[in-house]
Amino acid sequence: MHNVMVNWVKEDEELLEPYEWCHHDDLEIIPEIEVYRVTKKMLYDFIYGCIRMKEEQYYNTIFAVSDTKYCVVVEINSKGILTYRSLTSYCVRKKINNLCEKKQITSFMYTMYDEGMMKEYGLTRNERLKKQYVENTLDELYIDNYQKFLSVCEQLEIHDDKGITMYLNLKQKLEKGYTFLHELLYNELLKNK
Repeated sequence: MHNVMVNWVKEDEELLEPYEWCHHDDLEIIPEIEVYRVTKKMLYDFIYGCIRMKEEQYYNTIFAVSDTKYCVVVEINSKGILTYRSLTSYCVRKKINNLCEKKQITSFMYTMYDEGMMKEYGLTRNERLKKQYVENTLDELYIDNYQKFLSVCEQLEIHDDKGITMYLNLKQKLEKGYTFLHELLYNELLKNK
């Protein structure tokens, strides 16, 4: 494939669909990339996994992997670690998937030393960022500033005898979607930072 536009995100960040791309993102046009067909399981690993390649021929390379339905472009550094990944535009994605229908499946040799969380669809980029901030800040409060965490729970009328139960109840309320509670907590936690 030639002249493929990508929007790089680091290995621990969520992939962004083309409609979420912004001018300040890490956009790049790759003049030429190799395309490989992989299994659905391997594609999942390339999308969500922190990967270390075992085969040195893939060190310092950028390539696309596809299961003929979905694809991702990855950058492997000089140590064989997947450092960046990106989705492509829909028309390029379709071309890559069509190209892979004619290819044999490639089996990459790698180890996966961590796995990211699956993306929650239906949220805007801004909502996902705010939700992530709320969840991370609450985790920090629970560990580093328990009294402040209890104050947040009190404001939300979450009462229980044990702190861990309050923590789990609050996490459960924040698990799905993006609600008024997320927005309220985001503004409150940002104000008290």
